[in-house]
Amino acid sequence: MPVERLLEELNRVVDISRQEPPPSSFLSLLETHEWLDEHFLLHQEALLAQDLLLALQILEKVEEGQREHIRVEEEILLPVYARAGQIPGGNPEFYINEHRKMLTILDGFKETLPRLIEKSPGERRREIIELFDQGYWFKRLLEHHDNREENILYPVLDGVTSEEEREELLEKCFPE
Repeated sequence: MPVERLLEELNRVVDISRQEPPPSSFLSLLETHEWLDEHFLLHQEALLAQDLLLALQILEKVEEGQREHIRVEEEILLPVYARAGQIPGGNPEFYINEHRKMLTILDGFKETLPRLIEKSPGERRREIIELFDQGYWFKRLLEHHDNREENILYPVLDGVTSEEEREELLEKCFPE
């Protein structure tokens, strides 16, 4: 892509992201991000206290929420997002690849925690430190992904949908 065309596309994305969100906005999906962030932090607090059963229970809730959020994005939102055409920094494959990485990390946590439960507190300390190290990278990936959604995906979706379509899609994103 020629530099001039790339700059035009980048400016288009910046203009979209700076617009005031409509009354019904996909930015409301950021509530899900906040919920996931808070629950992952609760998981880490339980891990720090070496309450591994609680840490595993909370992690399962995080994974369930993350899988549902990914399903919504990949099945409902990304097909609509494709209407916008090529978006610099917002290729749908970026979102999908990040989703796979998130789930891989969560799967690793879920495999490790049951093994730690069988060990004594002294034996598990270093492995818990390793989980915190992995958790750091998981949170950075989430932060990067969430920023991409907040600044590109959701504003673009707001721009390519009517108010009525947004409301219908958001109802599908937040089933009761």
